[in-house]
Formats: sequence, structure tokens, C-alpha cells
Amino acid sequence: MQHVESVSAGFFIPIGSRFEEAAINGSAHFAEHMIFKGTTTRNALDIAIEIEGSGGAINAYTTEDQTCLETRGPAELFPHFLEIMSDMLWNSTFPFEEVEREREVIAEEIVMYQENPSDHLHDLLSLALWPDHPLGRPITGSEASILGINAESLKAFTQQCYNCEGLTLAVAGNISHEAVVALADTLLPKSSQAKLPFKQYLHTPSAGSVPFIHDRRNNEQSHLALAFHTSGRHSEERHVLRMLSLLLGETMSSRLFQELREKRGLCYHISSDFSLYEDTGTFEIHAALDSDRLRESFKAIQEVLQEVIKNGFNADELAQAKRFASGQARIGLETPQAQMSWLGDSLTSFGSIVDPDKAREIQDSVTLEQCHALAKKTFQLENLAISSIGPHREKGMQALIDDFQLA
Repeated sequence: MQHVESVSAGFFIPIGSRFEEAAINGSAHFAEHMIFKGTTTRNALDIAIEIEGSGGAINAYTTEDQTCLETRGPAELFPHFLEIMSDMLWNSTFPFEEVEREREVIAEEIVMYQENPSDHLHDLLSLALWPDHPLGRPITGSEASILGINAESLKAFTQQCYNCEGLTLAVAGNISHEAVVALADTLLPKSSQAKLPFKQYLHTPSAGSVPFIHDRRNNEQSHLALAFHTSGRHSEERHVLRMLSLLLGETMSSRLFQELREKRGLCYHISSDFSLYEDTGTFEIHAALDSDRLRESFKAIQEVLQEVIKNGFNADELAQAKRFASGQARIGLETPQAQMSWLGDSLTSFGSIVDPDKAREIQDSVTLEQCHALAKKTFQLENLAISSIGPHREKGMQALIDDFQLA
């Protein structure tokens, strides 16, 4: 990207919270925190000053199936940034006192998420979707599980995971491919271990009641999430799922937004989204509602879904959704950081770089018939899980769910 002055770089490690045992849930996230706490040659302050003091920024995150360490800054400083990132990943020392201090920080992070209804709602929904499975556990771990994580277990975890098969370095910006490869050859590990196995999830349709978790809180607002099990990221249906989400709830012109917010004034926030993993996925609807109008809102969501199941969408809706998707995809890849993330996610998730133009072409080929067929297949009670937070009693919420119909 010769027209920019910066470079963005990211190490993508194909290991996340779903690879953990229950007793050490939160290890991937804990390790991600600890690589900022010092190496054999740098302490935590050194790392911050050497990145930020030269005009750069550094960040990391953990998901269910990957860990990423990323930097961005002036292009001429790429060798400096890459050396620091490599040092953090493969030479961190995990000092005992830093681990104990960070344990308290992560405990506060867990409490922060629990006290934020929208964040906690997601954790409850995951538990309802995937009970007794690693995908159902919080990425941060619990206050109990992080007590079982120590310096020795973190060292063992990173030694096993941070040089595993699939480790990817993605770079975008004003630097040549040849320059990146030359630096990578001097700084990256020369051999890689096999990727850790994970517990696969095979959805068994629920024949009885809908899985449901409610957290009763004395809030004025109720938070509601509905999720439907879907196929994973390698399914050809993923492109149709993207269109379905746009049509149903991602935009201001979508069905749910228009019906619940614009026409009925039932809520401020209503949206849909989807998440895809190696072997499974979800289609989700999230709403923040007036607690006094929860029953009415719940029924409105049901009516929108029933209409979609029965009649699908129209040609104008689909054409508009495609234009929106194409425009956002093009805009979304304008920056080096976005290009770097696209490369890293592509290689980590699919083993090859997904061509953005090809992806848009496939998306643009989605038909009304495919959207309708996927809606009918997905929006079934046997695929559904629900979580909620608010002042209502669990018994009252259960009664609403028992009345929920999609046929």
C-alpha cells in the first residue's frame, strides 16, 4: 500500500478459549495479558515506551479460536515493531508477582463484563447455546477458574500454543513483501508444533423446551438475546447467512429495526448478527427493551420471524442489502489495519487468502430463494436458545418462551 505512510502487523495464533480445559478456563486470555508484562530483555514499561515512544500502538485480543497480537505505526519502524512482538511472544518470563497482580486485574475485568448487561448477556447466551462445552465458557474465564492459573501453567500453555501449526504473520502498509519475508526469517521460530485439538460441537436439535438462562436484576431496561444454531465457517451457506442478517436486523432499513423501533417504538436497540466457528455457528438477535413492554416486544420479534419464514423477503430488500454489503466491504478494507486483519483472519480460518473481490461476487450472487430456504431451515425452535437480563421473574420469562412459536 504505497500510498500510505504506516504499516500494520499482526501475529495470529489459532488458539483461543475453546482449546482450554474447564479447570484452567481463561488461560488464553490470561496469557495474552501476560505477554505485555516483560521478557528476558524488557520489562512492561520498556515494551510500552519502545512502541508508543516511537509513534506506534500495540494491542492484543483473544477469541474462542484465536489470539492476536498487533501493532501499527510509521512504516519505517516495522523492523522495530516486529522484533518487539517476537520478543513478547517467545521470550516472556511470566514473573510471579506480575501474574498475581494481573490476576486481580482480570478479576476486575470479569466483574466489569458481568455488570455490563450487553456483555453479560452474551456470556449467558453462550452458556445456553453450548452447555458443558468449551464454547459455552467465558473467554476471560471465571473468578474461580483464574485462581487455578499460575506462572508455570502459563509458560506451559504458551510454549505449546504460541508456536503451533497455523501461526500466521500478516502485514499491510507501505512495505514490500520481500522485506517482510526477510525480517520474518530472522525473527520467527524455525519449527512449529502441531495445532492443539479441540472438542468438536455437534448440535443435537432440542426436542423439549428451549434452552434458556435468565439473570434477574432490578434494571429499568430488559436485555434479550435469541440465538439459532447454524453451520460453521466452511459452509457455503455463510454468504447467505450474511445476507439474512442484513435483511433481518443489521441496518436501519432491516425488518426488525423497522418493525420494533420505527413502527412500534418498542426499543432503542434491536439488531441481528452471526458468528461462525470451525464446526458450528450462531445467528443472533439482540434487543434492549422497555421492561413494561417486554411481552409486546417478544411477540413482535416472533411475528417478524414468522413472516420471514412464511414469505421470505422481496427483491428490493435484497438488492439494497447487497449494495450495503458491497459498499461496507470496500470501505472496510481501505486502511492497512483492515487489510492486515483480513489477511490474518483468512489464513487462520481458511488456510488461504480470501480474495475480497471474489467474496463480494459470491455475496452478490445470493438469491431470494436461498435466503428464504435458509430462514426456514434456521429459524426453528429446535435450534433456538435464549438469554435475558432484567427485572422479570424467571417463571414469567419462561411463560413467554413457552408461548413462542415459529411455525
